[in-house]
Amino acid sequence: MRRPWLVGPIMLAACLGPRSDPSSFYLLNATLQPQQGAAMPVVLGLGPISLPGYLDRPQIVVRVGENEIALAESDRWAEPLPDNLARALEENLSALLPGASFVSYPWYASAAPDYGIEVQVRRFEADSAGEVVLDATWQITQDGGLIERRATLVGESAVGTDRASTVAALSRALGRLGGEIASGVRRAEAR
Repeated sequence: MRRPWLVGPIMLAACLGPRSDPSSFYLLNATLQPQQGAAMPVVLGLGPISLPGYLDRPQIVVRVGENEIALAESDRWAEPLPDNLARALEENLSALLPGASFVSYPWYASAAPDYGIEVQVRRFEADSAGEVVLDATWQITQDGGLIERRATLVGESAVGTDRASTVAALSRALGRLGGEIASGVRRAEAR
């Protein structure tokens, strides 16, 4: 038995075809250039790096009000944000601390670093106008003892209004955080 009433909807669906995915994927990148100077042969353990739950998601978060955020459903991180953030931060630190090597968190006791760097991100987002805020606390430890603890609040403006400009501003803010952490490592080495 034929069902002629099914032919119309099936033909319409076939004509429309598959819809393209409107998603765009973004990555943070290192923004700092390698520094010249004496090598610092220090081993740094980077981690843990923690993010609040509202940031630990595939979508890019945009703050639309003091108590309201929006998820950019079609603008996504190309990899988990904690992993991307750690990699970009390590690349920035490598540029600022020539000769430094890194071990990832968690590390084995047999491969313990000279210094551990722990970062707790409280805010890492842009508003609808492209103004970026990075609010983080970080600490440097040695053999489990605290060497230095600081808070960093960075504001950065996006050059354009598109999402790529916003992600570039987030990358620059992360580079500024890396600069502060690198200064802390230099202070620790000078002790």
